[in-house]
Amino acid sequence: MFKKFSFAVAVVMVVTMLFSAIPGFAAEAGGEEYVRFTAQGNDPYATFIFSSAGNNNKIDPDTVTWAALRYRTGSQYDSSGAEYTAQFYVSPAAEPCIPVKYNHTGNWETAIIDMTSVSSVTELESIWSSEKYTAVNTIRFDPLEPDRDPENTASDGNGQVNDGDYIDIAWIAFFEKEEDAKAYTGKENTPYCLLDVDSLLELNGANKLKAQRYNDEGAVATPEPPKDAPVKYVLSPREDAVNNPQAFTSHESCAIEFVVPEGMSFKSLSLSSPTWGAQENASLDAVIYAWNSDYDTTIAGTELGTFRKENHVDNMEVEMDFGVILPPGKYVIYMTATDDTIGAWNGNYDEVGYDAIFYFDDMENESWFPASWITLINGTDKAIEIATPAPTEVPTEKPTAAPTEAPQPTEAPQPTEAPKPTDAPKPTEANKDADGKKNNKWLIPVVIGAVVVAAAVCAIVIASAKKKKK
Repeated sequence: MFKKFSFAVAVVMVVTMLFSAIPGFAAEAGGEEYVRFTAQGNDPYATFIFSSAGNNNKIDPDTVTWAALRYRTGSQYDSSGAEYTAQFYVSPAAEPCIPVKYNHTGNWETAIIDMTSVSSVTELESIWSSEKYTAVNTIRFDPLEPDRDPENTASDGNGQVNDGDYIDIAWIAFFEKEEDAKAYTGKENTPYCLLDVDSLLELNGANKLKAQRYNDEGAVATPEPPKDAPVKYVLSPREDAVNNPQAFTSHESCAIEFVVPEGMSFKSLSLSSPTWGAQENASLDAVIYAWNSDYDTTIAGTELGTFRKENHVDNMEVEMDFGVILPPGKYVIYMTATDDTIGAWNGNYDEVGYDAIFYFDDMENESWFPASWITLINGTDKAIEIATPAPTEVPTEKPTAAPTEAPQPTEAPQPTEAPKPTDAPKPTEANKDADGKKNNKWLIPVVIGAVVVAAAVCAIVIASAKKKKK
C-alpha cells in the first residue's frame, strides 16, 4: 500500500514538473509584484533606466545580446484585429527596433529575445552596437505595439492601440549568453543589466503610458505621500495627433511664463525633450525670474536660480530644478540652447494650464506649446521669500538745451539831438535801390520849390496886369 502511495506521489510530482515547464502552464507569479502597463492612447512607450539591482547599471551592447522578458498578456488585439507585439529600441531611439512576439495565453510567460534581431519586414540592419547605442544606462521599451506582426497577412499597417489596453511585466533581464537568459527565473543574481519592478515604474520620456504596481491580489496601494511631498502636474499634455517637435537651438531663446497657485510652492518644470538622434553634447541652460511688470522687465531682473543640462539623451525628460523652492506667484523660465540639437515635443495648445504662455525669441507664440509638467509642493513653508520688485520709475525727461540766464537790466537810453536836415543829394549811381531802380526821394523838395516859384511868377503877372488897367 505504501509503495502504491509513494508511486502515486511521484507521478503527481513528475506531471507537475512537466506541465510547469510548458509556457502555457507556467506557475503564476504568486504574491510577487509586477507592473501593469496601460495604454492611454496610441503608441505607448517609455525609456527606462537600468536598475542598481543588476550586476551593472550600464549595458555593453557589443557583448550583451540576449534578454528574458517575464510577461502576462491582458489585451490581445489592436483596433485592426492584429495581435499586439512589443519592441525595444537602442538609446537614443532609432530604427530598426528589436521585435518581441507575445504568446497570448493570459498566463505568465517568458520571452527570450535576440537583441541583434530585426523585423523581417524591414530592410535595415541591426544597430545593437556601441556605435549606435550610446546612452547605455537606458533602453526604450514599447510594451503594446499594434500591427507590426509580419506573420499576420491581414495587417495593413493602420492598427491603433486601444485606450485602456494593458499588459503585465514582472521583469526584463539582459545577458551575454542565451543559456543564461533561458535559465533565469527572476531570483538568480545573473543578469548583466536588469529592469525590475521599481525601475519599470519610473517612466522617462513616457508617451501615452501608465505604470502601476500590482500583485495577484490586485493593484498595490501606493502609500499616501507626505502633505509637503512634491507632486507632478500636467502643464500641457503630449499631443500625438500632430507630430510637431521644435528645436530650441533654432532660436536665440525660448521661455515659459506660468503662475504658481496660492497655497502651493514651485519645485521644478519638466519637458519631454528629443535630440533628433545621437548628439555629443545636447545641452540646455535656463534661468528663472519672478514676474515684474512685463516680460522685458522680468528677464532683465534678478535671477532666482539657474539650471544646466548636459549630454541629454534623446526623448528623456529634462527636469529643470533650480535648487530653490519658490512661493506662489508668476514666473518666467528663460532658456537658451547652443550646443548640438535639443528641443521639446509639442503639447496640446488647447490644454495649457497654470496661465502658461510660451515665447520664441522674446515673442509670445500663439500656436505652439511644449509637452510639459510642473512639480509643485502643497504649502509654502519651504519656499524662500522673494522681495516684491520695486515699481519701475518713469524717467524724467532731460532738458534738450541749457537754461538761459535772466536778462541783465540795462541803463535807460540818453536823449539825443534831433538830426539836422540835409540837402537833397544829387543823383548818383549810389542812389539806386538794391533792385537796381533809381531812388526818386529827392524829387519831392524840387517839385515843392518849383510850385513856389510858379506861384510867385503868377503873382507878378497879375500885379502887372492890374497896373495897366488903371
